[in-house]
Amino acid sequence: MISVSRLVRGKSESGDHVRYSGRKDRYPAVLVFNVTRNCNLRCVHCYSNSGGATYPDLPLEVWFKAVKQAAEMGVKHILLSGGEPLMRRDLHLIAKEAHDYGIRVELSTNGTMITEERMRELKDYVDYVGVSLDGPKEIHDKVRGVEGAFERALKGIEITKKFGLKTGLRMTLTRINYDHVDDVFRVMEERGIDRICFYHLAYAGRADVNLDIPNEERLKVMEKIVEYAKNTDFEILTADNPVDGILVYKITKSPEVYELLKRNGGNKSGERIADVSPEGVIYPDQFTPIPIGTIDDLKRPWDEPHPLVAKLRERKKYVKCSSCPFFEVCNGGLRARAYVAKGDFWEKDPSCYLEEILKKYA
Repeated sequence: MISVSRLVRGKSESGDHVRYSGRKDRYPAVLVFNVTRNCNLRCVHCYSNSGGATYPDLPLEVWFKAVKQAAEMGVKHILLSGGEPLMRRDLHLIAKEAHDYGIRVELSTNGTMITEERMRELKDYVDYVGVSLDGPKEIHDKVRGVEGAFERALKGIEITKKFGLKTGLRMTLTRINYDHVDDVFRVMEERGIDRICFYHLAYAGRADVNLDIPNEERLKVMEKIVEYAKNTDFEILTADNPVDGILVYKITKSPEVYELLKRNGGNKSGERIADVSPEGVIYPDQFTPIPIGTIDDLKRPWDEPHPLVAKLRERKKYVKCSSCPFFEVCNGGLRARAYVAKGDFWEKDPSCYLEEILKKYA
């Protein structure tokens, strides 16, 4: 993840101490806790294939033990996700446990289950709420698979803001919605929302290659996002495609930007971030279908280390595009996309649009 607004405007933002630390810690700084596979929507791009069925949740005590282990590992951020995490009625207890250990807690939600009662329970323990918004009403509801999801998400945002919770948007770019970025920024202006993170599609769950956007269009939409970062006060981030940083560097021609990108280091799946599934299986990120451990021993994949973790730590030896002059700021992109699209974990990320960038910005 990179902060485009930080790169183009130089304004420090929350999370920069992790994004640009340049540190290589033994354990991940960020853990995604997918606390349930259950969901009340059925999004076309859902990486966990949630919705349409009911799944058993791991007991609360299991997540408490995981939080304790995370604290011992020095984890800085826990992202509560799913499924839809608010499907768990005891979610606030997991959030409180992490908060009490001094870990920053972020909530990733579709927004439709936000109520005053739930926010009253969570407000003292959650540092940030990211609500998914995929475009204007018709597009958002199409992506989310449920009519009325757009209005319910906006109502949820009103409630989080009422309780003083820092709230932003999350938008995954797909063929369905990539030309509706302006509409989402318009919603931000109208609703007083000042933060958004754009996610490049990862091929996992119900999302596949056919839902992704062509790299020529990826360049165009990212240029638009960079322009918004330059000309507004919005905090704008992108995730799951570190080539975005190279685009910002080529546009700004700033040595300071390149230095920040080097410190960020590009994709850090299995190193700076890792994922725990609703069933308690550890993965390098939310999208890579290769397990590296289980929730009963969170430290083990990095202490042993697991063979995949060992290779990810030295991925320059294995990634087939490692001769690229920008590898030090990209780190090969998202391995999960290469694995699913090409059947080779170490192949070039098919969403790399560096060639398109260099054609325009020599």
